[in-house]
Amino acid sequence: MPAFYPPHKGGVEAYAHELHRRLLEANPDLRITVFTSAIGAPAGTEHLGDRWKVVRWPGFEIISHYPLPNPGFTKRLRAECGPDTVLMTHTRFYWPHVWASLFAKRAKLRRLHVEHGSSPVQSGNAFVRFVAWLVDALTSQPVLRWADAIVSVSGSAGKFVKDLSGRDAKVLHRGIELPDDLVARPVEEPPTAVFVGRLINGKGVADLLNATAEVHRRGLPLRLRLLGDGPNAAELRALAKSLGLDEFVEFTGAVDHDTALAEMARGTLFVNPSWTEGLPTTVLEAAAIGCTVVATDVGGTAEIITDGVTGRLVPARDVPALANALEAAVRDPERAAKAAKLGEITRQNFSWDAAVAEFTGLLAGGGAAKRSR
Repeated sequence: MPAFYPPHKGGVEAYAHELHRRLLEANPDLRITVFTSAIGAPAGTEHLGDRWKVVRWPGFEIISHYPLPNPGFTKRLRAECGPDTVLMTHTRFYWPHVWASLFAKRAKLRRLHVEHGSSPVQSGNAFVRFVAWLVDALTSQPVLRWADAIVSVSGSAGKFVKDLSGRDAKVLHRGIELPDDLVARPVEEPPTAVFVGRLINGKGVADLLNATAEVHRRGLPLRLRLLGDGPNAAELRALAKSLGLDEFVEFTGAVDHDTALAEMARGTLFVNPSWTEGLPTTVLEAAAIGCTVVATDVGGTAEIITDGVTGRLVPARDVPALANALEAAVRDPERAAKAAKLGEITRQNFSWDAAVAEFTGLLAGGGAAKRSR
């Protein structure tokens, strides 16, 4: 039960899709029904394979990226469940997951929760932050406490679960598998930093623009290629122009996954200035490709990048530190060697095989912690 699912773009939905595919490959008796919102695709049922279907419930968004279902949600969910069903929810703060948690408890169905967040929702909008705090105070508790078992996508997400609910989570890193010939081949001149993500406050793109302006004042004509779209696109374009960067910043809009990977590989460096993350998929992909990575030290990013050894980490919302890291990364004579080492380590350490084996055991009932009743 991810709140969104492909073709909707995002890290959680990409994670869920890949996890489902690999679970089905590893378990020939398993059947997966994805019960998700119709945001990004029409409501109804879609069959992705003989044992894999997607049921999209109709709903609406009060605020961006926060779907609420129309009446009949629980009835639709009940129709998809049998006595041997295990519900798997992703991310704690969606209202439908509260209803699903209550349904599972009453129907005596097992539920596995996967937590992707490592901090409260971060935003420049005070109303959104208040709503996020209220949701964590009121709805995240039952989602976490009533789960039979909890998986966190990073150690930092596991700590957040413990702090929020008192529950222990099993840390299972996702795998990364890319074509062997997909490796970084950076274009050195002009130096270009690539960002991939939604254009929203919490992704820190305004910080990146301000840091790039500072780098320009130091005499380094760094270019930015921003891959993605979102509600803050117009505001960020205006900021780039006001900073005198309009000739140095390219806003590509939304792109497909293959295009994003190809652009990462071409960039002089990859940058993720986000204010919060779980285990950031784009950082993991950039690392596996062998890109030079500059990122904020949030969530599980430090579980991918070792600061000063395989990449550069800076505090979130620290524009001077980000500017220093961008300049240092571009000018580093050992940049290529560090990036190649990062690619080698990442492909070794992040394996789907290990994660799928653990998930299979949890779905079968092994190693599940007793939930609060």
